[in-house]
Amino acid sequence: MAKNEPEKKQRWYQLIAQAYKFAAPHDKWLLPLMIGIPVVVIGVAVGIGIAAGGTAAIIYASILGVLLGVLGALFVLTRRFEKVAFQQVEGQMGGSLYVAQSIRRGWQFDENPIAIDQKGTAIVYYGVGTGGVALLAEGPGSRRHVDKVTSRLGKVIAGVPVTAIYVGTGEGQVRIKDLVKTINGIKRKVYGRGLGKGLGKNEQAAVASRLKAIGGPSLPVPKGVDPLRARPDRKGMRGR
Repeated sequence: MAKNEPEKKQRWYQLIAQAYKFAAPHDKWLLPLMIGIPVVVIGVAVGIGIAAGGTAAIIYASILGVLLGVLGALFVLTRRFEKVAFQQVEGQMGGSLYVAQSIRRGWQFDENPIAIDQKGTAIVYYGVGTGGVALLAEGPGSRRHVDKVTSRLGKVIAGVPVTAIYVGTGEGQVRIKDLVKTINGIKRKVYGRGLGKGLGKNEQAAVASRLKAIGGPSLPVPKGVDPLRARPDRKGMRGR
């Protein structure tokens, strides 16, 4: 019996190609920006080198310009890829979870919902972070589920702030494109400014453990929200 071959890890240039192929059909400015930014940066760098005088200055300035130009193009690609990906998942059930899980620091969101409507028209996910507990509510009727969850959490994690975010395009709801900013702003909104404020790592771990213990509906994440699964790793795109 043949052994299963290990899955090959994608190289950084493959991730870049994957991100470009996904975003380019939906973003007409992507290619012009990725070409224009390096050209402008290199041109400015060469101009500075010429103004400084000397062959060495021109060479060093040109090399620096190429490096900064490439980094600028990759930064634009990453940002516009995320923008397109967010647009693709907006309105799809489960889209808020994939966006929330793209947050690298400060928050951890569980892949299983803490509440879900039997008809599949409303769903609530939860995350634990420096700002306490965040509930991501999608679909009509989700407010009723949020109220029940909040009441239950008040008994299990008393004293820990719980913030509900209603995701959607209606009045009082948060658009997918603004979700990361809204989640990251919870800590400041609840605890105010300050590096030492908010839940520490040990406190977050304890809260997450309690939430795991109370359980929830054993249901998988809704299908059809693939764009963010394919998001390229930023470190890989920088060649690290």
